[in-house]
Amino acid sequence: MSSPSTLQDPRQASSSYFLPRRLGHVNLWVDDLGASERFYNEVCGLNVEFTEPDLIATFLGTGHTPHDLGMMQTTKGVDRYGRNGLLQLPGSIGLAPGLNHLAWELENEADLVSAWKRMRDDGVEMDMTVDHQVAHSVYIFDPDHNYNEFYCDTVKDWRNVLKGEMELITSRWDPASAEPFTEGRYETSPTLRFVEAAPIHPYRITHAVLQTAQLEAMTDFYTRIGGLRIVRQDENVVYLRPSLESYEHALVLVRGDVPAYHHASFQIKDEQELEAALKRLNAAGRKIVGQADLPWKRSFFMKDVDGLLSEWYVARSAPIDLAQRGDTPLAWAV
Repeated sequence: MSSPSTLQDPRQASSSYFLPRRLGHVNLWVDDLGASERFYNEVCGLNVEFTEPDLIATFLGTGHTPHDLGMMQTTKGVDRYGRNGLLQLPGSIGLAPGLNHLAWELENEADLVSAWKRMRDDGVEMDMTVDHQVAHSVYIFDPDHNYNEFYCDTVKDWRNVLKGEMELITSRWDPASAEPFTEGRYETSPTLRFVEAAPIHPYRITHAVLQTAQLEAMTDFYTRIGGLRIVRQDENVVYLRPSLESYEHALVLVRGDVPAYHHASFQIKDEQELEAALKRLNAAGRKIVGQADLPWKRSFFMKDVDGLLSEWYVARSAPIDLAQRGDTPLAWAV
């Protein structure tokens, strides 16, 4: 195994299109929205912030962003429309449970519009731009056809807008229609909350793990297009960091035979709380599917009702050294 690299040259970020602050949320396709919502709410401790019944969608989180986790029921081959007739969910997509998209939060609308204009001028293929009322977004596919949303918040106090059952909120957005705002419309000291009665008490989502058979092309996309910085890499793994220094990484790419969404990772406050969560899960008869007890992290893994994996972890102070992972599977050890 080759020696891991150090922090990527920061000049690379300035030459990319986007520059995300952090991974804002992960959005999943699920077969039974009610059952999935109950699992992530009643077991995993994420609050239901708002729902969109017409889109058959629910959005949960702790408060760092409007949601850490979004879920939409699989389309069953039927189109679903947003406001003003926007075809938001073609029936040709979302046919099975799995990743819908990764969402990357930008600093402000000016940064988002600038990236969109430069990509348009450079002929970079984009899928669509949308107005989510509390966010403006640009959607684009990566080389493995994972869907990515690059967005900026448009409303700082989002909890006064997003609550309970919402009517259709997504419509078309023209990035060139008005002068973009330059201030960051996000909470710097958000009110955080979790479900006290749930076995797991999460703090925030931090990163996702993708398996890929084309590690080099995926790394190029998430650095050159996505603006993430390489903080560690070898021939099988690449760690990518956003601009916020409070996030050690936001995406981990792991070489594999086939492309796949592996899991999302949620941070827990400390090791004492993690151990308490394991005891509460055991008392409730809820099974975990694995653990990682490594010098750089302590974590456990859960599967939801569709078999989709999630990690609940605490970071430790030791540097990551995957050669020391023992029998822990690579994608679980990262």
